[in-house]
Amino acid sequence: MYELSRVRLYSIGPAGARYADTVLDLRGVGEPVPHPAPAQAEFFEDEPVGPPRRPAPAGVLFLENGGGKSVLLKLIFSVMLPGHRNTLGGASSGVLRKFLLADDCGHVALEWQHTLTGECVVVGKVSEWRGRQVSNDPRKFAEAWYSFRPGPGLSLDSLPVAEATAVGRPAEGVSGARGRRRTMKGFRDALVDAGKFYQHLDVHWEEIHDRWNEHLGDLGLDPELFRYQREMNADEGEAAGLFAVKKDSDFTDLLLRAVTDTRDTDGLADLVSGFGNKLGRRAELTAERDFTAGSVDLLGRIVEATDTRARARDIHAAAERRTRTLARRLS
Repeated sequence: MYELSRVRLYSIGPAGARYADTVLDLRGVGEPVPHPAPAQAEFFEDEPVGPPRRPAPAGVLFLENGGGKSVLLKLIFSVMLPGHRNTLGGASSGVLRKFLLADDCGHVALEWQHTLTGECVVVGKVSEWRGRQVSNDPRKFAEAWYSFRPGPGLSLDSLPVAEATAVGRPAEGVSGARGRRRTMKGFRDALVDAGKFYQHLDVHWEEIHDRWNEHLGDLGLDPELFRYQREMNADEGEAAGLFAVKKDSDFTDLLLRAVTDTRDTDGLADLVSGFGNKLGRRAELTAERDFTAGSVDLLGRIVEATDTRARARDIHAAAERRTRTLARRLS
């Protein structure tokens, strides 16, 4: 099991309330991990003293209405629940595209720490407008997801979001990114190159929603848990509404949604729906079948009669030719 350790947001957010380069740090204030894994210190740093501590077990974000609490949740869920239909406040399906300006290459990166070993994994999302032009066409909104295990060569602080990165860990509140922002392709190339040079990073890049969901599951980050978190945070009071079951069938539906992969049932639902549609039209389809069968029978008789007539005409014409030939010979 993993706990959220840090969040980094770079060059993303609604106009007037942008995350230029912001890190939310929840590290080192929880209980010590019980079975710390061997750790290799970052370059130019001393070895850590003592076992690592878990992130904060809880936190409170105090902001007035309109301060950006929902924006932050939308961005975090966009990493763990890809796809516009999973956007917090699902009615506004294109809301994430409003958080990206024409020249942006936006990043949302989440660092997770294992509760038992203290090992970390970073999962993130990168997005940009194709052609550097904002559009209402969702196909021009490019997005991809990635993961790696931080260590020497790459960490949350040294993400290659810009063409240069400060040497060493940046001071609190100071961006470690230097120089011009990388494009999505430039970021991907830098990430893949780091993974080739430092094999322990275990870099993974994905651009398809279903495959990214599968990869999150392989890492130990179950997207289904975040789907319920999204539903509970969709609006005030949604947490209570989600579990407000009035009868046994409501609880059964809730349980089935929790343990069943909808991809396995969508095909069955389509099949049942198709049969239901056909059953509803059974009388119409039966009449159509009988009409077609009767028409085929009658048309078959017409074809047979036509063939018989054609053969009779051929026989009559042949006999007439033979009679004329015989008459010419006798004369």
